[in-house]
Amino acid sequence: MQLKYSLRLEGRELQLAETGGQYILKPIPPTNQIVEPEQAPENEHLTMQIASQVFDIKTAANALIYFKDGTPAYITRRFDVKPDGSKYLQEDMAQISGRSRQTRGENFKYEGSYEEIGQLIRKYVAAFPPALESFFKLVLFHYLFSNGDAHLKNFSLIQSDMGDYTLTPAYDLMSTVLHTPTETDLALELYKGDMDGAFYRSYGFFGQPAFRNFAERIGLIPNRSMRILTQLLTRQEKAMELIQRSFLHDEIKAKYMSNYQEKVRRMGMTHDMIAAAINTQYPGVYASTSAPTKLAFRDGSTMVGYFQHREDMDVLGAENKYTFIQLKDKDTKDPFTIVEGDQLVNVECPSSQN
Repeated sequence: MQLKYSLRLEGRELQLAETGGQYILKPIPPTNQIVEPEQAPENEHLTMQIASQVFDIKTAANALIYFKDGTPAYITRRFDVKPDGSKYLQEDMAQISGRSRQTRGENFKYEGSYEEIGQLIRKYVAAFPPALESFFKLVLFHYLFSNGDAHLKNFSLIQSDMGDYTLTPAYDLMSTVLHTPTETDLALELYKGDMDGAFYRSYGFFGQPAFRNFAERIGLIPNRSMRILTQLLTRQEKAMELIQRSFLHDEIKAKYMSNYQEKVRRMGMTHDMIAAAINTQYPGVYASTSAPTKLAFRDGSTMVGYFQHREDMDVLGAENKYTFIQLKDKDTKDPFTIVEGDQLVNVECPSSQN
């Protein structure tokens, strides 16, 4: 159980507060039920900073502080407190969906699905299209950064000064797998039957197909969801830089980076990622190239040849699939190979700098 303390700013000092708290302090959790508990404050601070600085996710203001004995604690400013000390009306998704310990038992906050949260956003948020995009982005972030504890109470709506409801800034972001290595990838189902897809049945984990399906189910326009996917899969260098500069122990940094890289690898490549690899100046999967392209796949296999369009490329493209002619097949009667972007991990094109 994570201890939380309410604090109020008095002058230049933070004091414990039974009422009127403006900040929440989370010290090292005093438990033997998780591994590396002393790294929890640094973990949460790092993950919140990556979300904000690298992926432009709106987060609660936060910082890492140290007690006199050198032990760290995570502190965050409450976003539901108005300047005059009163509070904005805020409800989490467990409350909105009518789930509580009394009505559903101990695991109430792990019931339901992210699709259901999307439906609640659509119902209660007037400007729901951008809110759903932000929500999709946040769920994808949870997956990529191994937060297996993003339950119903970790998503909330808050009433604005105008009286309408919006999503709150993101909070409680951390790579929980570092502390609970046997947890599931996600706290909730993406949607009912999310493990029944061909990709999951083949590999035992979620990839792009599940998230494209999830985005469609909550009503996102495909090109918008693909833009979000591309954004979260193409900023690894910036994320890795923050991890390296963090206060995590070196061994934990290595685990954090390894888990993150593995999740990115699971997701394959989007159309825009492939297109940029083919030609950075004039991106296009089927852009002409002066030299063969080398494709690397998740299973370690490779192909060398050229992306070549044909009549059904638009239909295939909707499923992140592309037509490719391998050099070894170029003189055959039917030289085309269907390449799945979901399976790609790298595209090398010598002319990509043109």
